[in-house]
Amino acid sequence: MIDFVKIKVLNPDIPRIRNNLRLEWFQRTSERTGEVKEYTSTYNDLNFEIKNDKHLNISGSLHKFWNNLHGRGEQNYNDFNFADLVSVIIEFYKMFDLVPGSCILENLEFGVNVSPTIPANEILRSVINHKGKPFTNEYTDNKRFRECERQRYIVKIYNKGLQYNQPGNILRFENKTIKMAHIKETGITTLQDLLDIRKIERLGVILFDNFNELLFYDYTIPEAVLRHSKRLILTQGQSPAYWINLKETNPNNYYKKLHRFKELAKKHGTRDIQEMVGSLISLKWNNLLMTDSETLQKLTDPANTDITGINHSDKGLKPVTFTEQDQSTDPIPGEIIPGAEIQGAESPRRYCLSCGKDISHQRANSKFCSAKYVGYVQAHQCRNIDSNPRNRMKYMIEREKKILTLFDTTPFYILRKTWTSAYPV
Repeated sequence: MIDFVKIKVLNPDIPRIRNNLRLEWFQRTSERTGEVKEYTSTYNDLNFEIKNDKHLNISGSLHKFWNNLHGRGEQNYNDFNFADLVSVIIEFYKMFDLVPGSCILENLEFGVNVSPTIPANEILRSVINHKGKPFTNEYTDNKRFRECERQRYIVKIYNKGLQYNQPGNILRFENKTIKMAHIKETGITTLQDLLDIRKIERLGVILFDNFNELLFYDYTIPEAVLRHSKRLILTQGQSPAYWINLKETNPNNYYKKLHRFKELAKKHGTRDIQEMVGSLISLKWNNLLMTDSETLQKLTDPANTDITGINHSDKGLKPVTFTEQDQSTDPIPGEIIPGAEIQGAESPRRYCLSCGKDISHQRANSKFCSAKYVGYVQAHQCRNIDSNPRNRMKYMIEREKKILTLFDTTPFYILRKTWTSAYPV
């Protein structure tokens, strides 16, 4: 789910973090003046960096940090679900005495590990490009890795099982943000936002959409028995350079050829990698968001998740533990998990989950802009931005359930979608 993060801490208490007994600091000094330019420290795969004695940056894998805390080693090939994410973030705040809303995310990496029936290396070989841009290849004895760098993010797909010498077939697909504008629509800006399950749901939609923008070739296609015109399109389309040249020289023809290539590959191939792996990615993300009622009770009990009792010693470095409660209360879907905020602190400002405008002046339970203040049209758009990705995810799940239907139901969905767009209720 969530892996690498890069955090800039606003108004950090440098003396306090320097005196944290978990961290052993190393310094870089100016040879000429002797002035300390930088302090660095590493703890369980998290890297801490203090610059000019006033700036604090933290980076590393939350997934590996969680595994290290639980004695599973420095790895991220196992599952890391939403409950684990919440637990490790609260523990992170406790251990290093940080204010949740002050941990600004500058980079975020999110993805899933899936186990398709097609070998991971065959899937990697079948990848041609992402929206016309080719992938780099990094192949060694213990690595099969491909990535495509876009302006705001990097698309990665690789053999996770081979990387960690694990049995089975583990394929990793992930996005790494270069600019947070890539995930602006989710409303995620701080580490505390990762405690909001609705925002995590939106990340899943972005991940799935990015996977659907990959172009694959099916090497089971019997090209020899096809007509020359079809064989030519399929042969040319296997080359990333072909699509680059076509897009630059003839953009209009590019999209026609792309449509034809996908059509032929689907018709004459025996396996639809996009459909198969895409379904696994969607289902895996949804499964990682699911948490049993007992765990939810532990996570959502404010008494157990109070993060103000910071432990400043070097003892008791075990993960956060929770005590059982007699009553079980499930959280309202979409709420930030109680207890993940600073207890007893001044009420935080609230912002629209869609457009980011300050809505602190609205009712306490408001999540979006109110028509009373911004007008009906703007308020309606804010609600739609939130609900559309969720509805899309529901549609994808329903589609997956119908994979084994006798007839393709997609044309009927498109027809209904067109009708409702033209004649809104």
